[in-house]
Amino acid sequence: MKLRFLSFAAILIAINAQHEHQHSTNISATTNTSSSSPEHSNMSNMQHTMSSMPGMDETLNETAILKAHGPDPMSFYDFDYESDSNSKPGWMILHAIGMSISFGLLLPIGLALKASHNSLYGIINFTFLVSISVSTAFSTIYKKLTPDFAHGKLGWFTLFLIAALSGYDSFKFLQRTFHWYKSTSQKTPSSFKAYVLEARNDDYEEREDEWIPDNDHDAVPLYETANMHDDDREEAESPSSSGSRRSEMTLHDEQPVHLGKSVYTKRKLTWKEYLWASAHYLKVTLDRTTFVLGFAGFTTGVVSYSGICHATYLNGCLAHLIKGGIFFGYGLLTFARFCGAYSDIGWSWNLIPRRSYGTWKQNAVSAELVESAVIFTYGCTNTFMERFGAKAGDPWSMKQVQHASIAVMFFFVGGCGLFMELPQVKKFFGGYRSNQPNSNPFPALAIGITGFAMASHHQEYAFAVSQHALFGNLLALFALCRCTTYALTYISPITSEAPTKPISELLASFFLTAGGIAFMFSIEQFTFAAYRRGFAHLMFLLNLVISLTALCMFLTALTMFIKSWSVRRENHKGLLFDANDDGSENGDIHQSSQRV
Repeated sequence: MKLRFLSFAAILIAINAQHEHQHSTNISATTNTSSSSPEHSNMSNMQHTMSSMPGMDETLNETAILKAHGPDPMSFYDFDYESDSNSKPGWMILHAIGMSISFGLLLPIGLALKASHNSLYGIINFTFLVSISVSTAFSTIYKKLTPDFAHGKLGWFTLFLIAALSGYDSFKFLQRTFHWYKSTSQKTPSSFKAYVLEARNDDYEEREDEWIPDNDHDAVPLYETANMHDDDREEAESPSSSGSRRSEMTLHDEQPVHLGKSVYTKRKLTWKEYLWASAHYLKVTLDRTTFVLGFAGFTTGVVSYSGICHATYLNGCLAHLIKGGIFFGYGLLTFARFCGAYSDIGWSWNLIPRRSYGTWKQNAVSAELVESAVIFTYGCTNTFMERFGAKAGDPWSMKQVQHASIAVMFFFVGGCGLFMELPQVKKFFGGYRSNQPNSNPFPALAIGITGFAMASHHQEYAFAVSQHALFGNLLALFALCRCTTYALTYISPITSEAPTKPISELLASFFLTAGGIAFMFSIEQFTFAAYRRGFAHLMFLLNLVISLTALCMFLTALTMFIKSWSVRRENHKGLLFDANDDGSENGDIHQSSQRV
């Protein structure tokens, strides 16, 4: 078998060599050969080598680009590096470095520490606020020294909102620091830790220990459920009892009998408690949106500095940046789930922990429902948005038809995914196991088919075709890995409340994140810039995408590691994901403190 394969490979190599020889002969025959010097021979070989590379055997049709889009205006990048002006790009470099450290490192670490009520959060959050303030000052100095080519209003809005959220917590931190400095006689590190770092931030966090709201707008005092949780932990020490209990659950059982709602004593919340609860969860929600806001601010900053996405480029640029950004963000979210995020609601390919019964977490929606909802919403809106920018009576172009067909596919496939998530549908369809993580292949199907379609997307230039083929194949690989996860969990059902960490999901998150980055890089102006500067090589783009993907996943893993360390150190449950009662995969018992 090996000899046959080698023989076949040798035949292909010989045919390819003969084709290259004929191609080089044709090039030399059509070229003006006024001299047979070695220099001319070297130039012919170089021309042949460049023609054999994808994207290097063609040049941009600058006339057609000028007619379609008009001349490109002067940008900050052009002013700094492609003009003879006396520019000061160093200030912008300092601004970019400071913002990257702030939003790529300090912000996620700070939110992870805050979620676990770690005493170091105040210092990290104050450092983040100082960092973005100094970075903004660098940007202001840079703009004073350069013409006002562009101004990102969205970037300023996101920066102001993030600074306001961070500044609120920093104000509390500085207020406690001031009181500590004025009231304590011995200013030691231990007293600073006790009075400043470990103090509660505000009143509604103190009230958080007194109530847990549920779907019926009632509350469950923690002291009334402490004994029940202790009993559950004792049962958790016996794997056989856990397995036998789940094996007795029928198809239509919602939860074990001993965890029924009758064991809870409920009381109505007062309007003040409603107010504090609403303020608390609104603040938590706004804090979590800072990830998205930071990414939006970073993207608009790159757009403003490079001068892209203007005039006729705007619609296509927005489509690539928004869609690619969604794939990128959900890829990192998938990797965070692999690391243990949201295991308290079963999103880490685990059974819902027993401590989540009786709360809203027991009936939390599945990750596949969120995916299907996003896909369905995109299909509903983008079907009609594809004609934005077209004049009345203009015929449909090939690209518009291709994009609209993908949107229609998202509309119906996302609808199928939502339909499969209905509880009534799950019960009526046979084979549903209520105690297992959800298996809904429709989101993966939509992304996979999109990848196959984009891999053969019509483009004007060869490098653009290679760009679309790259992110299309990456999206298709994500779908393949997700379906592999479903197959593995079907063959070997999950029996652990701890995150199972399927290796297929690790690969899926990598492919989806990389596909999102490659999607954003496939805008027209990036393609044109690559041609003009001699970087229209697929290898260059692939290495760039993979490097950025690895960097983002490293930062995500670092954040989740710090969150897990903080949860164990503080012996407290977090908000991003809860520490399991059984500790880790090694079976260590982690006793969560119940404050009465």
